[in-house]
Formats: sequence, structure tokens, C-alpha cells
Amino acid sequence: MGSRPPLSEILPAAPGDGAAALGFALAWAQALSPGRRDGGRDGGLIVWAAPEASFGEEGVPYAPGLAQYGLALERLFLVRARSQADALWAAEQTLKIPAALALVTIWQTRKPLSLTATRRLLLIAEKHRTACVLLRFDGGAASAAWARWRVRAAPSKGANRELGAPAFNIELLRNRAGPAGFSTSLVWNAHARTFNKSMDGDLAAAAGDRPAAPRRLSA
Repeated sequence: MGSRPPLSEILPAAPGDGAAALGFALAWAQALSPGRRDGGRDGGLIVWAAPEASFGEEGVPYAPGLAQYGLALERLFLVRARSQADALWAAEQTLKIPAALALVTIWQTRKPLSLTATRRLLLIAEKHRTACVLLRFDGGAASAAWARWRVRAAPSKGANRELGAPAFNIELLRNRAGPAGFSTSLVWNAHARTFNKSMDGDLAAAAGDRPAAPRRLSA
């Protein structure tokens, strides 16, 4: 799948798509996990850092649900930061750990996330060959991210009276490694930890520089 983007962003398409954006971010983080991509089954450490205010609004993560979603709980470290600045600091420290990935919730605050802050994350991730994913609830201002996704919920095709696999409608707004401006639908397979769906564009280009357009994006 090529080299992963050192810094990528995920935005909800509308206020009601926050849960979908979070679900896609958790799946995308697993797909980008450095250890997983280097041959490990579960990947390296994933540190999810978020300001406490975001948990008050969206709720605290539920461990059994995360496990069913495919996350290896022994590799997940949750940081409930006092402020957005503290969450960003935790992400910077995470990116210095070999085979680690930082997932950071960017909440709406009076002081918006600056371009300088995203450049710091990018430079640290590039230096240590790690990766950072920003889950942005602030509208997504100027940023140094390599890739930016806009996500909305999609119908889940489950059996009668059963929950289906998580499904997302996504749009690639920015891609420094290749083309952008397309949209498609993906389904997350929590058991295989894989996105499945035929695609209308080069999804892999956002995670690397391979020009092929595969039918599966595998973590």
C-alpha cells in the first residue's frame, strides 16, 4: 500500500455525522498503524488523546465496543486531557515512540488549531516515521495534513433485525500523494480489519503513493 501519510485529517460532513467520523478515524488509525503495516497482526501502540470536554459531549469510549470494532485493547492508550493543548502535547510525545500512532480529537475551542501546530505534528511524525490522525470537530481550518477526508454515515446492510458492518460515505478533499476530489463508500470489516468496497477512485493514494485502484484497502 506504499508509505502511509504522516499526518491525515478526518472531518464529519455534518453535525450528525460525528459518530461516523469517529468510527472511520478508529478504522483508519488501525489501517495506518506502523506495526501492523510492518507485519504485526495488531500493529503498534495507538494513543487516542482528546480533551475532556469532548468526552462530556460524545461520551466515554466503551471498551467491549472498541474490541468488537477490531481494536486490540492492549495496544490502545486513552488520554483524557484537561485541554486541547494537553492533547496535542500527548500526541507529540506519542509520535516519538517507534511504531506508534497518535489519534487526536480536535474539539471546538475559543483558540482554534493553528497551522503551526499541525506542522509540528507533521515534522515529528516524519522524523520518527510514525503517523498522526486528527479527528476534527472544529470545521477543519488551514492545516499541514497530507490527506483530508470528509465522512458521513452510510446505510449498513445487515441481516434482518441484525446490525450490519459499519459503512461510510467518504470524500477525499486533499491528497498530497495523488489525486483528490472523489467520493466513494466503504464498509469496515472488524474481523479482518479491512475496508471492503469497490472504489470510484484511488483510495490507496491517500495512504501512500501507489497509483493502483484496489477493490480492498487492507490494514
